[in-house]
Order: sequence, then C-alpha cells, then structure tokens
Amino acid sequence: MKPEIFALLSDRGSLTGRFQQVMGVKPRLTRLSQGREFVSKQEREILGIPEREMALVREIKMGKGENNWLFARTVVPNSTLRGSARRIIGLKNTPIGKILFGRQGASRTSLNVELTENLPVQIERLRIELHHPLWQRQSIFEFASGPLLVTEVFLPDCPIYDV
Repeated sequence: MKPEIFALLSDRGSLTGRFQQVMGVKPRLTRLSQGREFVSKQEREILGIPEREMALVREIKMGKGENNWLFARTVVPNSTLRGSARRIIGLKNTPIGKILFGRQGASRTSLNVELTENLPVQIERLRIELHHPLWQRQSIFEFASGPLLVTEVFLPDCPIYDV
C-alpha cells in the first residue's frame, strides 16, 4: 500500500481535508438522510443506546462529480445531543468534521480500520457493484455530553483502489 493511502486510512483528523490534500480536489458532500431512527444492535452496544430508543442518524456520500468516494454514517445518542454536540442537528451539506475538529469539538477515542465485504445495509441505496472488499473506518468520538459513532466506507470509485 502506498504511504499516502495508508495516511488517508489512518488519519485521525478531518477526512474531508485529507481527501482534498491526497486527491488534489475539494470533495463534494451530499447528505442522503438525517433524522431519528432505530439503529443496529452493534451500534446500540457500542454507544450504550437502550433497545427501544432512537438516535440521530446522518448519512452522507462524498466524492467528485459522478464518482462517490465515501459513504459515512454517523450515529448520535439522544443523551449526547447537548452542549457543543447539539450543533450536529443543524448540519446540512456541511462535513461533520467542522464540529468534531473545531473549537469545543470532540476527541477521537478509537479508530478501527479494516478491509471488509460486510457493508452497512444502508449503503444499498447507492447501488454500488462490489467487485472486491472495501476499506472501512469506524471511529468513536467523545464530546463532554457523550459519544457518537462514525462509520466511513471507501467506495469502489475512490482512487485508493487504483494503486
């Protein structure tokens, strides 16, 4: 793996900024959905969300033109949506990194990177054809009010697979 690809996958800062640096172009973010919904058992367990409680879920795709490079899903427990984390509610097509890495932001407490064929069910709406395993990152961020989970899947059109 080329060093710049490893740097992208393991970067602990803003992925939007890293995409711009590595790919040489500012990526375009499109919000696919944002609202309260029930989340998976794995997401509930990671974040300590009670079984019958909804969480704020935000899904985006990011890329250049017709090429989508990234699918990201952010899950925020209701108890976290206080203080500076409350700004997440008002995000439209703004990268969440503006809040996570800004003043009064959050700290990343874990980062797991893996090559996987087990994609989030929600990614099906993008109608991608899977010809090989995809890189996925899963991070937990901590605000003073609590945690949130960000899952990022590097889609087949992402230039990291061209090397």
